[in-house]
Amino acid sequence: MVSNDLMSDTDLFSLFKGGDKAAFKQIYERYWPLLYVSACKILKDEDEAKDVIQEVFVALLDKGAQLEITSSISVYLYSAVRYKVLDLISRRKVRLDHQESLAQYISVGNYSTDRKLIENEINVEIEKGIQDLPVKMREIFELSRKEELSHKQIAKTLNLSDKTVKKQISNALKILKPRFTDYYCLFFALILALL
Repeated sequence: MVSNDLMSDTDLFSLFKGGDKAAFKQIYERYWPLLYVSACKILKDEDEAKDVIQEVFVALLDKGAQLEITSSISVYLYSAVRYKVLDLISRRKVRLDHQESLAQYISVGNYSTDRKLIENEINVEIEKGIQDLPVKMREIFELSRKEELSHKQIAKTLNLSDKTVKKQISNALKILKPRFTDYYCLFFALILALL
């Protein structure tokens, strides 16, 4: 039998799709250094490059047998890395734009009125996010956050277990958190600037 490190990409990919862990390991070892160098050249940050490559390989492993590649594994991996790198750069730019806007905004000195506007905007967005939650999850979340009931009180009120209440609140926070990251960064940066 041919050693995995001597196999073609096509054969390795076929073995990987069939569930062969050694084939995945070989693909990883064959492409990780090349993809890392490629990502590093663009990002100029070793940790971010490592994170990008890790995400690409985790996605590859997750998709496994369901993955259909029309080109080659190398083209697929390089394309996935390029997409992740561009996405990261785009997110970096958004963050930078927020920071620059905030710095300019603070330097003008009009932040007392604007602070209230940002607070209101955040509250409106949070409320929209809460309204988008599934009905039961929203009810539990609102009892917890707006009515300030304990998990036990909510469980008793809705005839649920404490565990269910806790899980529903945790799920609601997971759904809401990504939606407001930028708002909170902006808001807390503003607060810090005012101190």
